[in-house]
Amino acid sequence: MPRLADPDPSLPPLALLAQATAAGLTPDQVRHRVRSRRWERVGRGAYLTVDEAPEDLDDYARARVAHVQRALAAAHRNPGTVVGYASAALLHVMPVLGRVPTDVTLVVPPGHWTGRRSGIIFRRLRLSDDHVERRRVPVTTPVRTWLDIACRGSLADALAAGDGGIRSGLLTSESVAGVLGSIDVLPGLQRARRAAPLLNGLRETALESASYAYMVEHRLPLPRLQVTITDERGFVGRVDVLWDDLPSGRRVVGESDGVVKYGTSGEAYREKVREDRLRAAGYQVVRWGFADLRTPDLARRLREVLVS
Repeated sequence: MPRLADPDPSLPPLALLAQATAAGLTPDQVRHRVRSRRWERVGRGAYLTVDEAPEDLDDYARARVAHVQRALAAAHRNPGTVVGYASAALLHVMPVLGRVPTDVTLVVPPGHWTGRRSGIIFRRLRLSDDHVERRRVPVTTPVRTWLDIACRGSLADALAAGDGGIRSGLLTSESVAGVLGSIDVLPGLQRARRAAPLLNGLRETALESASYAYMVEHRLPLPRLQVTITDERGFVGRVDVLWDDLPSGRRVVGESDGVVKYGTSGEAYREKVREDRLRAAGYQVVRWGFADLRTPDLARRLREVLVS
């Protein structure tokens, strides 16, 4: 029998107590590994046996890893469920707007109890076999995950998850059209069908996706995406969005980053030089961040330069 300090036996990264004891560990040895922080308890009778969150991750990425760990543990403890919605998106590394949710979402078949219990939201859905992947636990496929988010969430939610899925190769226009065509009745289906034609992998961040949704919803002129701009000195930069066919003749650059954040003074200086060159070349520059998307003020500000 292994001693407390012995190396771990061969176990999956997320192990159940039954798996650990079957491999030769005693319950006391499992508790010792948790107390010594060699293992992390991520649910009742479920343990993370390796560190899956490198120290150099940012806060969002670290929260995503923690959520995925909880989702895996929750699905193990609830046989017959499927990881879905935002939890599935985080497992697939598809963007989720806002903070990483605290509660895990599991899908149950029709006729089962739904509600919130012990940090888990149980939602009822009828899933066909081709909409479920068998990974460490059952999880909705990327395209079904996008569909469920698009049906229940905002346009910004749909574009953030969908654009990210297209960028990473998890989704294609064909797979999205296929899943929409395979389902006749689903609450929110029309919302998803309106979002699908707007998906575009050129948008590089969730903020860019949410910004485009904001423009659509406020009926602003829609820009070109990820445009390379040059001047007489050569390459200036690739901008997030560009309006360059306005009746007024103005050329307006949009940068969806709000307050510029750079790691060094040198990076900040280079960004200032870039913006100065854009303005010298005749472009107006408008910046915004997530907070600006929560009010109509940005729409008024953009309309002033785009329409007036």
